[in-house]
Amino acid sequence: MSILEISNLKFSYGEKNLFNSLNMRLFQNDHLGLIGLNGVGKTTLMNLIAKKIDPDEGKVTWENGVSFSYLDQHLKVHDEISVYEYLYNVYDDLFEIEKKINALYKSLETETEENYDKILNKAYNLTAILEENDFYMIKSKIENVLNGLGINVDNSFLLKNLSGGQRVKIFLAKMLLEEKDVLLLDEPTNFLDPIHVEWLSKYLVNYPKAYIVISHNTGFLNAVTNTIAEINNKQLNIYKGNYDAYILQKSMNDERYAQEYNAQQKYIKKTEEFIKKNIVRASTSKQAKSRRKILEKLDVLDKPTSNKKIIFDFPFSKSFHKEAIIIKDLEIGYDKVLLPKINLKIRFGEKLAIIGKNGVGKTTFIKTILNIIPKISGTVKVSELNNIVYYSQDLKNIKEITPVEYIREEYPLMENKDIRDLLARYGITGELALKTMDKLSGGELTKVRFALLSLSVSNLLILDEPTNHLDVIAKEALYKAISLYPGTVILVSHEKEFYKDLKMKEVIFS
Repeated sequence: MSILEISNLKFSYGEKNLFNSLNMRLFQNDHLGLIGLNGVGKTTLMNLIAKKIDPDEGKVTWENGVSFSYLDQHLKVHDEISVYEYLYNVYDDLFEIEKKINALYKSLETETEENYDKILNKAYNLTAILEENDFYMIKSKIENVLNGLGINVDNSFLLKNLSGGQRVKIFLAKMLLEEKDVLLLDEPTNFLDPIHVEWLSKYLVNYPKAYIVISHNTGFLNAVTNTIAEINNKQLNIYKGNYDAYILQKSMNDERYAQEYNAQQKYIKKTEEFIKKNIVRASTSKQAKSRRKILEKLDVLDKPTSNKKIIFDFPFSKSFHKEAIIIKDLEIGYDKVLLPKINLKIRFGEKLAIIGKNGVGKTTFIKTILNIIPKISGTVKVSELNNIVYYSQDLKNIKEITPVEYIREEYPLMENKDIRDLLARYGITGELALKTMDKLSGGELTKVRFALLSLSVSNLLILDEPTNHLDVIAKEALYKAISLYPGTVILVSHEKEFYKDLKMKEVIFS
């Protein structure tokens, strides 16, 4: 029996129809990967499943009593509490039982002998509930999840003081500790180092309940899924097995869909021709009208989508024969020094990958050399010959303006057609270009921001986690642009496969 059923689901944004009668069932042992290119509606479908938005048509039905928790891309929580308070809140009901037990034992001091056994039995029964729920293992459970996800913060550290990546990891930790019947995970690996992705993979593989996970990390999907659901052609196609099994089955599925589409198009054309010829004849008018009604009710298949070509571009300015950046005895941090003194010479044209655990100071280093935040001590000499383009991983304060308006803010004289053409090269076409930025998916936002950056000439690229949220096709386009770029590149990334293939020099922060 399914614990979640999606039936005849339709949803649209404005005139853009995302889904055509989606149908899906989730079972208790399903570890399901939800995939598809940026913008096809993965996060929207997850929001529909989580009951955060309502469908235009169709139903999302949860079996009675089934609980779920949702890690989305734009989590908002009360952040004036400490990390440990936030996590210990998961077990509030058990702590309440402990209070009742303590109160019962205290009452024994004044109770009569005839009530003594009754109260003692009640206390024993409540204690059994705590033992069944591993109450006395809570601290070790929390520590295990914090260590597994690479979260190293003081007990009293407030949520509001965490970086964006640390916050996501804390929210993820809470979900894992809650152990709900279904986990809804939207890109859970974006801020995890490879070692912590591996830990999460093992945790999820052994998770005894169901989950749905959105991810562009194919290795992760391969490890943790036994079912793949792909949104394609506004439909949801289900494939049994992991990501590799999906790849093998997909080509056959796409071929079958193309055949069905072509057959339907022939039927529509033939029927329309019959109607046109026979609608005015008295002897055949009734038959023609009948066929027209059939056509009107027909659920017309969308034209098979081919993978749109995406082009990332970093226009190059000029070469020079000096070091691009010279760093001597640099100490970085906010209230305290995060790393040992950094000494580094970056030659022009060199490509560097800055790697290290989350929270170690990679982004702080980038912001320090760009003079966005002050250094604690040491020197940073950035050559005056550098023309710098900087991609920040920070997606905060996204304005409620469209991608077209976002580009025009920086380039007010740019023609509307040129802006639309630019966005189209990054896969932002049609209504997407006129949708407000806060309504775009993480991958679509990233593409819009790179479209804007492509209007600046440079010889030094500084890219902080640029692959977060990008689908496979977009990552390939970004990879190609970086590999062809003749200037200096400083890349912060947790995706080992990405920077390894680019043969970058690794600078390890620890």
